[in-house]
Amino acid sequence: MIAWPDPNVSGGDTSVLSPKDKENRELSDQRVLGGGGFVGAVLQESERLLEKKYKPKQPIEELIEVVAEQLDISPELICSGSRKRLISDARALLAYLAVEETGHKATDVARVLGIKRVSVHHAVKKGKKVLENLLSPL
Repeated sequence: MIAWPDPNVSGGDTSVLSPKDKENRELSDQRVLGGGGFVGAVLQESERLLEKKYKPKQPIEELIEVVAEQLDISPELICSGSRKRLISDARALLAYLAVEETGHKATDVARVLGIKRVSVHHAVKKGKKVLENLLSPL
């Protein structure tokens, strides 16, 4: 005969593992990962990241066209080394959209823009702020 461990002795409530009541069953065993809410949030974030990684990506060149049109500048200026604020902001916005929103690798964005990968990471941070400023009411 198999002796099941006492839940009070084994370190947790094993009733969350019971398949009897599917509506009230937790997504995890609290003894390992914490509550079901935490595990649910982690699973949602994981799904979002996987979707971003594997969904078809809009080409970086198309993103350049979109950003250039929205900011009313030439697409060639975005790929130039210009340090003018508007052009720098456009490059940062492009980096943010390409890396964070469409899932391109920073290496690929760096290659198109002619900058270093680490510069793309800095531009992504700046691009998020640029986007927030563009979207915020005046």
